[in-house]
Amino acid sequence: MALLHILFFCHFLADFGLTSPAMIKAKADGRNPWPILLHASIHAGLVTLCLLFWHTPWKLLLMMTLMELVSHFLIDTGKGLLTARFPILADMKKKPYWMLFGLDQLLHLTILVLIWQLC
Repeated sequence: MALLHILFFCHFLADFGLTSPAMIKAKADGRNPWPILLHASIHAGLVTLCLLFWHTPWKLLLMMTLMELVSHFLIDTGKGLLTARFPILADMKKKPYWMLFGLDQLLHLTILVLIWQLC
């Protein structure tokens, strides 16, 4: 269970502490993939470090790193594209914004639970 808590903390750190203004801007509309890819790479790097400390076999570690990288990139890009297409999703004062934010976080955390289960 400790690994899962560490993975959740790393997710929080990467999403709210290590996200640059350029990444936030790119994630807002999903159109510029490079800052989103960098953001996803930070997430994947932190997952890799966690799994290294947990002595995860290298093949599994590579698979989990790739799963985190690809899923994080796709989730954030998809959220940005939806937000750009439907402006109500960009208005923090409206419930749909928070519902999409919650779904985004639920998807990310579900991936981390899957990684934890597989390791």
